[in-house]
Amino acid sequence: MTAQLLDISPDEYHRRPELSSTIAKTLNSKSPLHAKLERGKPPTKLMDRGSIMHRLLLGKGAYYEVCQFGDWRTKAAQAARDDARARGLVPVLARDFEEYNIAAEAIRVQLVERGIVLDGDSEIAATWQEPSEHGPVDCRCMFDHVWLDRGLILDFKITEDAAPSSVERTAENLNYAIQAAAYTRALTALRPSLAGKIGFMFAFCEPDEPHAINLSTPDGVFMELGDRRWRRAVETWAKCTATDTWPSYGNTVNTLYPPAWALSKEIL
Repeated sequence: MTAQLLDISPDEYHRRPELSSTIAKTLNSKSPLHAKLERGKPPTKLMDRGSIMHRLLLGKGAYYEVCQFGDWRTKAAQAARDDARARGLVPVLARDFEEYNIAAEAIRVQLVERGIVLDGDSEIAATWQEPSEHGPVDCRCMFDHVWLDRGLILDFKITEDAAPSSVERTAENLNYAIQAAAYTRALTALRPSLAGKIGFMFAFCEPDEPHAINLSTPDGVFMELGDRRWRRAVETWAKCTATDTWPSYGNTVNTLYPPAWALSKEIL
């Protein structure tokens, strides 16, 4: 399979069988068994908010349906919510939608103030192959926004706190380094002439007032960590797929160690 772009919906994308950065994160943080079951998880309110704000910001992505209820407690509201889901739409309460719309517009204005106009391609999927000891591994990603010929990727993260110290912790806890590495490798596969020249930016955006944004470019160490973790995930995925073996936390009794910070605290 050669690297290619796909014009598909988010739902179609998430149903595909290839290795993604989300699955790779689970491989690194939990186990192959958890990663195998990664697809098909029910959406959370935070995921719904992200999907809707992406649509409002980028003009592409998941479609939504505004439901005229104060909350989801009544049977009528729940029926409307479930009906929207059944039709492939993201249900959203009217009051929440108004807040998301205001936030998206404020974020868009701040991007323009920083010289960023979203005139590339939004919510576009790609597939490519990674080599492994067990043969080629089919991989996929979906760029939030990408300037293909410029070699620049912009990824939006909706977060309650976009302060630099906060997003550093969030990026590590949620393993954003894997995504940055995987997406960079995907674009390199699509545009080989740009190898070593591709840029990646995170736009950390606060959904509440003042809707502040923090544009951040990963440094070399961040990208190296991500690349190592991504490559480890590729090898693990390839081995598990080849042997159809999906272990969880080992087949023996594990040893429980105290974390380094606990020892340091006790010594001090």
